[in-house]
Amino acid sequence: MFKHNLNKINLWKEMQMIIDEKIKVQFKKLGLNIQKIRESKGITISELSEKSGLRKEYLLKIEQGNAYGIQIEKHLVKIAKGLNTTLSQLFEYE
Repeated sequence: MFKHNLNKINLWKEMQMIIDEKIKVQFKKLGLNIQKIRESKGITISELSEKSGLRKEYLLKIEQGNAYGIQIEKHLVKIAKGLNTTLSQLFEYE
């Protein structure tokens, strides 16, 4: 019984690690797309900071894909507005 439960726990941990890795990949893609949009519009990180009301360090963290674990959902609208784009365009990456 104990061994069976231990196997379930190990399987759960392995599944969680796989899910976490996939989420991290999506955050990286999102960050790279935000950076791509920003640079294509000739907007500096400082300008985006001013337009969005978010700190430069925080924006850089997002662009670098290091925002996993941070609740960025509420800030994505501010970023989209600062870039004069739509929220859906932030997620248009391959």
